[in-house]
Amino acid sequence: MIVWLIAGLLGMATGLRIGWALVNKQSVVSSAMIVALGSLALVAALNWPPLTLLIDSALRWSNISIGLSQVALVWCAAGSCVMITSVASTRGPAVIRRIAALQYAVAAAISAVSLVLFFLSGLQPEMSPEEYLRHNLGSANTSLPWLVPLLYVMLTSALVLWAGMRHSNRTRRGRALFVFTVGIALLVAATAVLLIRAVRTSHLVGVGTAATLLGAAMAIVAAGSLLPAIEDWFGGRRELRLIDPLLTELERRQPDVGIGERPRGPLVFRVAERLSLISDALYLEATMADHVAAANLDGAGVDVMADADRSGVSRGEQAMAIAKWIHAGRRTPRVAGPAGQGHFPGMRWLGQPESCSDREWILEIARQYRALDNSAAAR
Repeated sequence: MIVWLIAGLLGMATGLRIGWALVNKQSVVSSAMIVALGSLALVAALNWPPLTLLIDSALRWSNISIGLSQVALVWCAAGSCVMITSVASTRGPAVIRRIAALQYAVAAAISAVSLVLFFLSGLQPEMSPEEYLRHNLGSANTSLPWLVPLLYVMLTSALVLWAGMRHSNRTRRGRALFVFTVGIALLVAATAVLLIRAVRTSHLVGVGTAATLLGAAMAIVAAGSLLPAIEDWFGGRRELRLIDPLLTELERRQPDVGIGERPRGPLVFRVAERLSLISDALYLEATMADHVAAANLDGAGVDVMADADRSGVSRGEQAMAIAKWIHAGRRTPRVAGPAGQGHFPGMRWLGQPESCSDREWILEIARQYRALDNSAAAR
């Protein structure tokens, strides 16, 4: 049950990466993540005894699923290595693709050597994966097929571990990379245990230790791969709730901005589309308010606040000025008047500060507007 749960998590993470690659432009990193996660999911599935027996019977070679697990583990290490080296590289896309192709070629050669050595070791009685490892590792005649793939997996995983720790940070993707790297660290530890068994020092560690470490590594790698999607989902739901009052008001006053809106689709795209609608509606409202102010002042331009310097104003204060202007006109047919507490602060105030992006600026305005809306509702 635990094996299938881990395989399911890895399969879900692989499916998300495939879906992302289909929606967006295919890249070396996306392909490498699909290879790494899919291969690790295959390792988990092949170690489920009923599936192991089914594959062995279908291919008419006892314990062939163990040899396939070796190959899958090699490709998991190769995909992880391609992913981390591509992310860390500063070279051009063409060079990165050539390096990735070289790494995959090495992995293919290691896989071929591993399968050849596995078949040369001869047929053995049908056993469970753990029994097979306990019976073969540490034996002079049967350890050789394990040395080549395990050495490759350990070396490449150690490289992934070093680069992953180096590039982890506090951003959303950085946190996911850190969790993924922790799983790779456990994979290195499991590989080290198997190597120790393979060189006939079996009295130090047991196969159960390696199996436990490998299971934990697969679960943590799956968690690290799913973490961005989970955070994006919860963050997207929170942002939708945040921008809903402002978007509702602006759509009431500028209904044309909603033409062609696609209400369905991935949550991240829906949030981005609604932020774009708010940006367009704010620009239309500002243009109308600017024209009204210019007409009221007989062509002299906008009021004094529009020409005031906002260099010493914080981002929150600037967003609050825009939010007050929108909030003051929430009962008007079209646009808030230029006079009063909620007067239009000017076009220069509508532009986002240099310290934040367009997305952060719209979210800040929505946050201030929601605070005003909640205060008004409380009163």
